[in-house]
Amino acid sequence: MREFITSHFEHVLCVLIFVSRAGDIVSTFLVTPKLTLEANPIAKKLGWPFGVLTILACLIPYYSTPMGIVVLVPSLLVSASNTVKIWFVRSVGETEYLNLLYRLARTTKLTHALAGVLMSALFIAIAGAVLLFLSPDPHLHWGYWYGMGILCYAFVIGLYGSIYFWRLFRTARRGDFPHTKEASPDDLVLK
Repeated sequence: MREFITSHFEHVLCVLIFVSRAGDIVSTFLVTPKLTLEANPIAKKLGWPFGVLTILACLIPYYSTPMGIVVLVPSLLVSASNTVKIWFVRSVGETEYLNLLYRLARTTKLTHALAGVLMSALFIAIAGAVLLFLSPDPHLHWGYWYGMGILCYAFVIGLYGSIYFWRLFRTARRGDFPHTKEASPDDLVLK
């Protein structure tokens, strides 16, 4: 099996990236079909067509297998992070979950939310840095590229998480909550 994988590494990596990108897309859809909870501002703005296009990242290993590893790792970690949220958000609903976040943002400090995001990113970055230290030569050690992928993930969650909370708190402080009104039977009555 190992021989097959190493002799077809680009193809295996392509399949793994495809699975990880599909996992990210499906798990994101299950958590936030309207993308109201999406932390990535680019994905949120460009919507589902952009998300589906990211599947094409599976072609990167045919250009560069090290870059393929760097793409694979964050995609797997994002998929894992998203799937943890599916149960809760689907149980309470996307809008109610967002309302909960707004209520929490009105009663807590932005610095507390940012501290959690940035500390999480820091710990993940340390894990990536340890891999880089243990695999210093990118030409000899695949661990180097795996470590780079972990560092990329740490950067992305630190950046997008911070942006998400900053916007959430700003909106909560203004009291202007988009996407929070559930349809009620009264909304259907013609006046």
